[in-house]
Amino acid sequence: MNGFLVRTLALVALLVAASAAAQQPLNSPIYYLVTAPELADGVPVAGALTPASGQNFKDGSYLDVLVLRSAGQETVDVRVESDDFAPVLTLISPAGEVLEVNDYAMPRSAMSAARVRAYLRDAGPYLVVVSGYGPYDLGRYSVTRDRYVAPPKVVVDVDVPGRYDGYLNELAADMVWITLAEPATIVATLRSAEFDTVLEVYDGRGRFVDANDDFDGTDSRLVLDLEPGRYEFLVKGYWDEAFGAYAITFDLYERPALVEVGVDAPGTFHGLLAAEAIDTYVLTLTEAAVVTVDLRSDDFDAYLEAFDAEGYWIDANDDFDGSDARLVLDLLPGTYFVDASSFWASESGSYTITFAW
Repeated sequence: MNGFLVRTLALVALLVAASAAAQQPLNSPIYYLVTAPELADGVPVAGALTPASGQNFKDGSYLDVLVLRSAGQETVDVRVESDDFAPVLTLISPAGEVLEVNDYAMPRSAMSAARVRAYLRDAGPYLVVVSGYGPYDLGRYSVTRDRYVAPPKVVVDVDVPGRYDGYLNELAADMVWITLAEPATIVATLRSAEFDTVLEVYDGRGRFVDANDDFDGTDSRLVLDLEPGRYEFLVKGYWDEAFGAYAITFDLYERPALVEVGVDAPGTFHGLLAAEAIDTYVLTLTEAAVVTVDLRSDDFDAYLEAFDAEGYWIDANDDFDGSDARLVLDLLPGTYFVDASSFWASESGSYTITFAW
């Protein structure tokens, strides 16, 4: 047996190191490079995890090993899909280093998938390990290796106010720039009917400013107070595999008027929440009390947050009794801030908020 094969078997042994606690017989996962299936670019390799497959001595999960030969200095995508179990994909270098582990990717043609994208620096045989989470994860799977091709780089400038309609390629992040000649509050909205959007903002020096991925469902929105200068808005998908048409708009924005109401006795208040707004109730207690706060609305999904006088977060709720919200707070004497808003910033409407103790 040559030295390389000894090292390869040692790699697999490390991956499935025996546990002293494992008492039941396990199938030893011994694989030889000459018999393990090989992955070629774009050619799916079908397999199946069965009770006859090798097992991981750590958790009993069954596994198969495939070989990915590389000349080095290339980036590859390896994907495994299955209708029978949730796969885990591990990539190991010729030197025994675990390069990547992944247990979830957006499935394309099956129920579940895992995906690894990695730069292969060295030439040689890499090991691709397909497994499940435990001994009950069995069934058919398909593994595909593809050469990674970087998506085209999209860089555009947009006026404010303005709009850009684009198409996001898989694995891409489009760069949309704006330039401000004077201080401004702007609202940037990213919408797509085809993928779950993510919007990130950086200043002209590449410093992170803000991000959002959950405005109004799968769309994204940011309201930003910006100084003069250049700003980069990075348009992305929540998953690497996301792709499709999108629109990003920039508008000058006037923040809604601040609403601040003092509360020093139990009672009910009626309010009208503006979109993007948070109404604040300043609660003052002269003695310790258990305070119940109810926020109800037929117009929006209610959301409550509580903070102490120094701004430290205490508690939050958005799912009491359907779309209403409730907080039960055990408080000492002092001043507290209770913020009433919508779970989705785009929503607005009338509401009632009740304080009881």
